[in-house]
Amino acid sequence: MKIPKKIIHALADPLKLVPRPYAAIAQELGMDEAALLVKIGQYKKEGLIRRVGVVLGHFQAGYKSNALVSWNVPENDLEVQGRLLAAFPQVTHCYVRQTYPRWPYSLYTMVHARNKKELAAAIKAMAQKTGIKDYTIRTTLKEFKKTKSDLKGILA
Repeated sequence: MKIPKKIIHALADPLKLVPRPYAAIAQELGMDEAALLVKIGQYKKEGLIRRVGVVLGHFQAGYKSNALVSWNVPENDLEVQGRLLAAFPQVTHCYVRQTYPRWPYSLYTMVHARNKKELAAAIKAMAQKTGIKDYTIRTTLKEFKKTKSDLKGILA
């Protein structure tokens, strides 16, 4: 599959705050807005893009308590437990990583809340819903960098 770099690059930039942002993108690309929307739909159907969405600055939006929670989940249960945890609205990232003899945690979630009390309650609800008893919580102490993926650099 040939990656349509010009369109992907244009979608990686923030949308212009205009009444028809896709029309503005299409104009920059020298194409019709309807054709651009068809292409975006096609790329979504092909799995090239999953969605076009907003990236929320959690801290600026009032979500000041964050934690990376590592869950010890048997390999044969990863799919089910991963989907359960990913469904929680407080979870922004949910992924599987390799385990090690002294680190059995295979499933990871990034959890965001307004305060420590809400964060603890969300993690407790997640543990209760999944039945996972072995997990570790790493709260965020300081953020050094948080940016969206640099698709222009990746697809250069």
